[in-house]
Amino acid sequence: MKLANVALVSTMAVLGLVAVGCSSKNDNSSADGNLATNEALLVSDNDEVDDQDETLESGIEDPLSGADPSDPGAPADGTDDAALLANVKANPGKWFKPAGCILTTLTGNVAKHEFKDCSGPYGFASFTGTVTSTYVRGNGTLTITHEATGFKANGASISGKRVVVVTKTGTLITKHRTGTWTGTTKKGKDFSHDADFTVTYDTAAKCITRDGSAQTSVASRDFTRSITGFERCGIGSLGCPQSGEIVLTRSRGDNTASVTIDFLGGPDYTVTGPKGGTFNRKLVCNPTP
Repeated sequence: MKLANVALVSTMAVLGLVAVGCSSKNDNSSADGNLATNEALLVSDNDEVDDQDETLESGIEDPLSGADPSDPGAPADGTDDAALLANVKANPGKWFKPAGCILTTLTGNVAKHEFKDCSGPYGFASFTGTVTSTYVRGNGTLTITHEATGFKANGASISGKRVVVVTKTGTLITKHRTGTWTGTTKKGKDFSHDADFTVTYDTAAKCITRDGSAQTSVASRDFTRSITGFERCGIGSLGCPQSGEIVLTRSRGDNTASVTIDFLGGPDYTVTGPKGGTFNRKLVCNPTP
């Protein structure tokens, strides 16, 4: 189960369908049911940043949390700090290929992860550069701070800091993730990104939730994204969302472009443009048994 990108895959799939106008349609924004130009550009910018989010969260943060690939949603714990750090040092090598492409060196509770042309999990490829991670455990939490400068990931260049605070209560794992990072997308556009999200994963029910917001600039175009009440159950990234809403908004002077995606349960969702026009779409996903 990929915990980190709970809404990212679904968002990208949704917005990809919206942008090309697939499935049924009933939209007042344009004659053919597609998004208007400004809204489509907003979707395109969001897609590029989603790409970086997914790469960092699932491709980097899960492996560098000390988790084992058999349970990627559960960061390393251990009975004491020594056991935790032993997993932090040993487990990244289980995630990346070829063997030896990542070298993890520990100094106290700080790990220096050096990548050299690594292929990562879930189809991610070409990680090169250094990520320095600090692990602090206390008061029932594990706080992991990742810092990178000029790190190359899946065609993008990324610099910045991400802080993940992990809490476990019974079968529930909660990750509060904040961060600020900048760089260049794989399409060569400069971007900056500030995010604050909370993700939960119920290891018994196999359900994931996600809430939070982000402020982003792509090629000097600013927009915000908020995710509220998102829930998806079932194992695998193609599980259908149970509920949730994603809102993308760009404001420039008196002009505002906005796209709202509401998940209705199963493959059904609606897309609403700034003028209130709504049309229906379907995700390619697996309904929860």
